Amino acid sequence: MLGYEPEDLVDTSIFDIIDRTEHPRAAEALNKIITSNVSPGPTEVLVKRKDGSRVWLEGNLRPAHNVFGELIEWVDVLRDVSERKDAESALVRALAEADAAAEAKSQFLANMSHELRTPLTSIIGFSDLLARGDTPPSDIRDYVSKISRASRTLLNVVNDILDLSKLENGALELDLTSFNVVRIVEDAIALLAPQAESKGLVIQSRFESPACGDAPVWLYGDDMRINQVLLNLLSNAVKFTDSGTITVNVSVQTRPGGRMLLLISVVDSGVGISEVQLAKLFDRFSQADGSISRRYGGTGLGLAISRRLMELMGGSISVESEPGRGSCFTVELELDLSEPVEEAAREESVELDRPINILLAEDHPANRELVAAFLKNSGVNLSFATNGAEALAMVSQSDYDLVLMDIQMPVMDGVSATKAIRRLQGRCATLPIIALSANVLPGQIRQYEQDGFSGHVGKPINVGALFAAISSALHVTN
Repeated sequence: MLGYEPEDLVDTSIFDIIDRTEHPRAAEALNKIITSNVSPGPTEVLVKRKDGSRVWLEGNLRPAHNVFGELIEWVDVLRDVSERKDAESALVRALAEADAAAEAKSQFLANMSHELRTPLTSIIGFSDLLARGDTPPSDIRDYVSKISRASRTLLNVVNDILDLSKLENGALELDLTSFNVVRIVEDAIALLAPQAESKGLVIQSRFESPACGDAPVWLYGDDMRINQVLLNLLSNAVKFTDSGTITVNVSVQTRPGGRMLLLISVVDSGVGISEVQLAKLFDRFSQADGSISRRYGGTGLGLAISRRLMELMGGSISVESEPGRGSCFTVELELDLSEPVEEAAREESVELDRPINILLAEDHPANRELVAAFLKNSGVNLSFATNGAEALAMVSQSDYDLVLMDIQMPVMDGVSATKAIRRLQGRCATLPIIALSANVLPGQIRQYEQDGFSGHVGKPINVGALFAAISSALHVTN
């Protein structure tokens, strides 16, 4: 069991083969045996094999007496219990990890509750004030602005939760397209600039492209997800920096095989991060410090999502930081070089050479009212259906130029209604039908196209996206 020969144990003490960590416990047990002549019962001890490895042995030392009742020796039978001890240690570690995970989730849920309730408080509170009808005109615009900002904050929280769920389930798909590197960086900075300026911060950018010189750099990848990661890094930099400058360094370098290496670093002069905090910085349900959520807010999901997004795109994200000296987050991603493409202008309205008839199939009254308000004064005659069956009947009886079709409706859903409309043939075979849906993954949008839809607008409905979809479907310009 231990590999020793009898001669190996000559002139040795039992303590020579017992592991040093067990000496105090073994000495205490032997002392009790000597002083009381009573068996200590089943005992486990870590001992050394001849080859230097360790093994757990369990024994039950018992006294042996002669016929006169006199103690003549102690007898022990030992067995190897290393597997059991390893299992026990693994169980203890698993319980500790489970406790830590439960604590992290508990903290996350508390943070999430706060992050959800904070914007909801503004939305409900200012909505109630407006509903009273006695709000001074000078305050109405301010209240509406606060409701709008709170709504977008709430949407960001919901999107973070959904993104993390999709990433962990392998359900998030990339939407690859040609994009201008400078444009996505400038757009991200423009979004965070007002928040930075309110704190007296300056966001500056530096571009370096040895491969392309002064020409605009166009790459092929998921620009929306790259922008999402960059916005998260910039948002954190603004949040955790009280004074100084935030710098975005962008470099595009040629890699072997003709691919391009995109390097984006966000450098701040903020509070910094300790080595202990860095170890769990990219974990889900975690922030560097529990006090961070109380002082700065946030769900603790942003960096976990960013790391998973970069891994999904074949890239990486790293960080260097010291407490009190700021942080530097770096994104590395290999992409293919792309040809420039014409960038579409943002559509805020549609100009029509004649009135058009649009059917809106939507079961939710508030959504019907919202779309009607968007299309007001746009030369649109808008009709309503509250489910897919009504939409099918109305299309078969009247001439419409376009249908806005909600997906989830009672009686008949939007997909079934669209397929049924296409089966009517004639003008219905080419009638523009735009899906209105909260399902916005590239695969889901492709499926809508296969189901017969002409376009897609994601929910919550953005007025620019709605007009762009209508313009594209009707082949008109803004």
